[in-house]
Amino acid sequence: MDWIYRIINLFFNLSIISGLLLFYLPLIILSFLTGDTFELYCEVVGYPTPEIQWWYAEVNRADSFKQLWDGARKRRVSINTAYGTNGVSVLGITRLTLEDSGTYECRASNDPRRNDLRQNPAITWIRAQATISVLQSECMQILHVYYRLYIIA
Repeated sequence: MDWIYRIINLFFNLSIISGLLLFYLPLIILSFLTGDTFELYCEVVGYPTPEIQWWYAEVNRADSFKQLWDGARKRRVSINTAYGTNGVSVLGITRLTLEDSGTYECRASNDPRRNDLRQNPAITWIRAQATISVLQSECMQILHVYYRLYIIA
């Protein structure tokens, strides 16, 4: 199945056109100050319930995504994920530094081949991205961003 992405607004919509599954993903660009905390929310719906992963790429390095895990970056990264009839995951990063700037990506898939190393991951993972800029300052603020992904098996 071919996946097609199109940026439209803050919400994810789903359409079927000529047998293609279309995901409309928002362009999210956020700015924070050093020392701030941010959280990104990702909710996925599908059967079977999709697996959720968080990935990161440095500014101007979109081709070099690395997977994030709970406790990374000197325990400043927290990832809390719960699965039921849907999947919900929250990525939080505290005490932001300038090095935290970049693109954060929620990836979700319920394709049974998703972790097969012989498959091209771009075929089986649906992705939603937020670009985060961290600017120098001492102020503290918290902002929440909500993702909602729909995956049809």
